[in-house]
Amino acid sequence: MNRRSLFKYLTATFVGLTAAGSTATYFWSRTKNKSRVNLLIAGSAPMAPYIQKVAHEFSKAHANVDIVIEKGHSRAGLLALQRGGVDIAMMDRDLTTKESSLSTRSQLVRMDAIALVVHPDSPVSKITEQQARLAFEGEITNWKELGGQDAKINLYSRVDRSTTKTSIEDILMAGGLISPAAIELETARDISNAVANDVNSLGYLSLRNLNGKTKALEISNTAVSEQAILVGTYPLTREMFFVETIDSAPITKQFIDFTISPKGQAILVDAGWLRVR
Repeated sequence: MNRRSLFKYLTATFVGLTAAGSTATYFWSRTKNKSRVNLLIAGSAPMAPYIQKVAHEFSKAHANVDIVIEKGHSRAGLLALQRGGVDIAMMDRDLTTKESSLSTRSQLVRMDAIALVVHPDSPVSKITEQQARLAFEGEITNWKELGGQDAKINLYSRVDRSTTKTSIEDILMAGGLISPAAIELETARDISNAVANDVNSLGYLSLRNLNGKTKALEISNTAVSEQAILVGTYPLTREMFFVETIDSAPITKQFIDFTISPKGQAILVDAGWLRVR
């Protein structure tokens, strides 16, 4: 089985796809060159749209490189890397102690955070992580339990394909699911508008989508801010990593170096993420 076949097998098996190409993004150069190089990247779905932007720019200066980006799950990407199916695993967390080995290394490439938002006139201004988890699970249903008025909590969430929803279920819900009672909306703008027009609302937005129309809650006595995110005190922070093998190919190192370079970071900052270099 060649490497591309192995890649397809692993992503189909571990990422849970019926066909590996169904969620892949390809950056094929039309340049006819015998010395073509493949760069296969797989893993975290929330990372994929942004790494695609980086890959698009990288491919302009590397006409002999064919890049495939497969979105799925962090663990699946790591398994594919460990078994030789991909060159880079995208992970929305760092390697655990159990996953770390002398044969792999991780590199932080971008950061973001998720804010829990309420109506500007809400008397509630802070919440603990546990309270937030219980509220989004549907265990806490009345604002009175959180220091607010005696009123039902109206939950607002994104649809299942939203990477922000995936991230909040991973980070805040510890892999659990948001209550089915939550009103699901398509876009961040929809969430912002709904929360801004409902005094009993509770929703969530990524940092880049905060626009002053809603109030971001302090979580465990920490307000969402760039400084709190960078120093690691804000709890709902998304850190995204690349993982490669120690003996990775030169093109792999070049792509990672480009991503963390000023030019690569500028692409991610333009997309609303925080610079890590």
